[in-house]
Amino acid sequence: MDELLQALVEGILIGSTYGLIALGMGLVYGVSGIVNFAHGDFILLGMYMCLGLYSALTLDPYVSLIITLPAMTVVGALVYRFVIRPIASHHLLMVVQLTLGLTLVIQSGLLMVFGGQGQRTPSFVEAKLFVVGDIVMRGPHVIACTISFALAGVLFVILRSTDVGRSIRAVHQNARAAALMGIDVGRVQTIAFAIGIGILAIAAALLAPGASIQPSDGLRYTVITLLVIVLGGMTNFVGIMLGGLIIGCSEALGTVYLSETLGGLLPYAIFVSIMLFRPRGLTWGTS
Repeated sequence: MDELLQALVEGILIGSTYGLIALGMGLVYGVSGIVNFAHGDFILLGMYMCLGLYSALTLDPYVSLIITLPAMTVVGALVYRFVIRPIASHHLLMVVQLTLGLTLVIQSGLLMVFGGQGQRTPSFVEAKLFVVGDIVMRGPHVIACTISFALAGVLFVILRSTDVGRSIRAVHQNARAAALMGIDVGRVQTIAFAIGIGILAIAAALLAPGASIQPSDGLRYTVITLLVIVLGGMTNFVGIMLGGLIIGCSEALGTVYLSETLGGLLPYAIFVSIMLFRPRGLTWGTS
């Protein structure tokens, strides 16, 4: 029982971060209809920025957010405005190919700058442990879980209660009607994409402490994000966070109770099983 509780707690802690990462993709998809297949590589970009700032200035990953968050938000706005937006209205396959091309560009750039060997970014909380009864929790995971749920709540409030949020929701519901009401749809889509990449900067700082990273790891994060977002219903915030918890827990349980190979397959098996009985994902109510 202790082993099971430990695995579930670990799954919830890491799954909350998966949910936060997927919220960024869900926000972009809801406004523009674009699935960014370079999503995981932008996370890697943020993690390597944390590594570079630690190497150059000895900044802890959490402190480096004062640089990485605005930098990646601006990068997101520029990428959408000058790279994605010009072809966003063309065939879906062209947009998919473009985002896959961004994946190769980011990976190649990281390889040229940092090399292909695994590297890690130290943090002052890396070795911290929280013990509750027989449950042991790593400090970075606890911080990531707390911040992920807090940011999800803040993002929800922003979308419900601010002018920018209402504009994003209007474009999500009907872009043509929003344009007729005087909303600059292109500007809103750019803001949404920038926010989505900014969320990844925060997620990168939460994942970076002590984690070994390689330039090719972006694909793993992209696949996990796609699992979570489809499981959660694409644009439903509550469903997406729940989907992240399910994927995180299935990963943790697979690691504990199954072999390495079968444990890696468990999240996909659970995903397929849920989709068979609930094709719309874990969605209800309004998004």
